[in-house]
Amino acid sequence: MKKIAVIGKGTAGCMSAAFYKNQTDCEIDWYFDPSIKPQSVGEGSNLVLPSRLNEFFAFGARDYNKIDATIKTGIYKQNWGKGMEPFLHDFPSPNTALHFSAPKLQEYIELKLEKHVNIKAENVVAKDVDADYIIDCTGKPINYDSHKQSDYIPVNSVYVTQCYWDYPRFNHTLTIARPYGWVFGIPLANRCSIGYMYNKDINTLEEVMADVQNIFDEYNLEPSDTTNAFSFKNYRRHRNIEGNLAYNGNASFFLEPLEATSFSTVDSINTIINRHWFYDADIELSNQRYDSWLDANESIIMLHYYAGSDFKTPFWDYAEERGKKCIENSSDSFKYMFDNSIAPTGLGSYDRYFPEQFFPSEEFKAVYASWWEGSFSQNKIGLGLCQ
Repeated sequence: MKKIAVIGKGTAGCMSAAFYKNQTDCEIDWYFDPSIKPQSVGEGSNLVLPSRLNEFFAFGARDYNKIDATIKTGIYKQNWGKGMEPFLHDFPSPNTALHFSAPKLQEYIELKLEKHVNIKAENVVAKDVDADYIIDCTGKPINYDSHKQSDYIPVNSVYVTQCYWDYPRFNHTLTIARPYGWVFGIPLANRCSIGYMYNKDINTLEEVMADVQNIFDEYNLEPSDTTNAFSFKNYRRHRNIEGNLAYNGNASFFLEPLEATSFSTVDSINTIINRHWFYDADIELSNQRYDSWLDANESIIMLHYYAGSDFKTPFWDYAEERGKKCIENSSDSFKYMFDNSIAPTGLGSYDRYFPEQFFPSEEFKAVYASWWEGSFSQNKIGLGLCQ
């Protein structure tokens, strides 16, 4: 029997351990350091997460309380575009995604897997692990020598505040453009996580802390002393698969969370790795597929900055310039969908995404990642990009 080692217990490590247990007949060794605590920032998913949880663990609505989950009907977008009204980028009915607590999701998956994989509470590095295949999900890299950083994404810092409540007051993720960046709001069962995404090289944390008060007032939220502030890079690996070693989660990539693309990306990376290791997919094409998937996600994110906002500030001058540059340099297939996504019905006309349909051509041009078939239409209209 072949052995797969998964290193790391973040959400990517948990989902990878579950994925390979479900998709292969390999023995799974799961290594993680129990002293490393997960960040307690509430998170939002797209449709991939609840679908995979159901496939792996028969997860359903009866399990929501185990991960502090709430229903996510879509992404509410406010102040994006020039002179545009707020709109909801929703999921195709009757589908819904989830908001959830990352620490509780990780506890849930560990409990479900503890009798089915070999859990090894050890702090290890890949070179010291004895396995046929290794998935490194150990988080943010120490250095970025093996990574390339985004040329486009304009935010590199976040200030997060937990606002506690008795029950969720809305069932969608908030994304609100603000003078210094944009604000996410993630409604969990007992709290709302408010995060202000900004660029520390343009604006200060003090400016952001003052401006986010407007969101607390508008949504009648009571900020707590539970806050967090940190900077980050937007990046991906030059090569994500290197023989029997591959990477996922923040060891592999990070893109800002505007469209909640991280979980579909983790799942797609696992699928790409699985095809290479067990179905003879060429390693060069597999790494190209990885790159194409991240190109697609980045173009989707940058479409919002291309549309801009009503704010005339140094941040938005920079963000709109970066958005324009990204769209100009995006793949022909992305430009095609951007230009042709409005059908007479107002719905996108392309097929739904299925795992075997990663790419529209042999050139492995970008696909559209987590966006469902109406997403281009909804966002072109909502962001004011229709001609």
